[in-house]
Amino acid sequence: MEEKLYSIGEVAKVSNITIKALRHYDKIGLFKPAYVDPNTHYRYYRDSQLYRLDIIKSLISIGTSLSDIKEIQETDNLDYIAFLKKQEELLAEKIASLRETQHTIREIREELQKQENHYPFGEVNVAEKEEQHIIQTRVKDIGPTTILNPSYSNLKIATKEDFRNNGYGSIIPFAFYEKVEDVPYSFLYTPMPLRKRISALSGETEQSMIAKGKYASIKVKSTTFEEYFQTLQKLIGYIQERDIIVTSDIYETFSIGLYQKKEEYVSEFSVRIAESEQSK
Repeated sequence: MEEKLYSIGEVAKVSNITIKALRHYDKIGLFKPAYVDPNTHYRYYRDSQLYRLDIIKSLISIGTSLSDIKEIQETDNLDYIAFLKKQEELLAEKIASLRETQHTIREIREELQKQENHYPFGEVNVAEKEEQHIIQTRVKDIGPTTILNPSYSNLKIATKEDFRNNGYGSIIPFAFYEKVEDVPYSFLYTPMPLRKRISALSGETEQSMIAKGKYASIKVKSTTFEEYFQTLQKLIGYIQERDIIVTSDIYETFSIGLYQKKEEYVSEFSVRIAESEQSK
């Protein structure tokens, strides 16, 4: 049975590809027409060729170079199968990466929503919190006025992560402080990645856990250290005025939020309190 021939325009239409691309594929020997009219030089393709064109388009869509596709088409069937299997594995890796990116975007959105909707800024809130596994690194001579992004280098190496809105925090010994310069960070930390294998941890970096329990918390949007420190003092004052027993250091999580096109540091301070304590 004689096989139907399609013009280059028809192939472009049914395969959702440009005529320019088909001409280029012909020129480099990647996908040549079955017949070229010697008078008009019009290109024609057989129906059976369209399947191969679909494979070429799929490989291009995942980043396979035209030269690699052309090279593998000139090998035997077994090599072609091995090549396609390798491309399938690469595609699986890209899908996993895209899913991780989707998860990251969702986390950032949820964190921003939590900042706005969870409880009012500047007010102490007492609530139960679930345990959180973290990676922490001990630090010296670092506090809120001296922290720099490179201070998190050990954590970045361990988690292979770029830090995002909900990505990092500090641990502050519970005490009364006279001024913000007196506030020390004993540890810096980041939540344990759930979907990524962490690298071997250095001597200064370790896995730890923020325990489940009742926490007194307060959050602030600050553009100055004065606003930051006043909020921390309010939490400590709340605890001391009510003689509440604390059972942990202060955990600070912080991020940078964008509000009305300006940067504001969003911090939440939380301290675990004895289960028998009630907010008053």
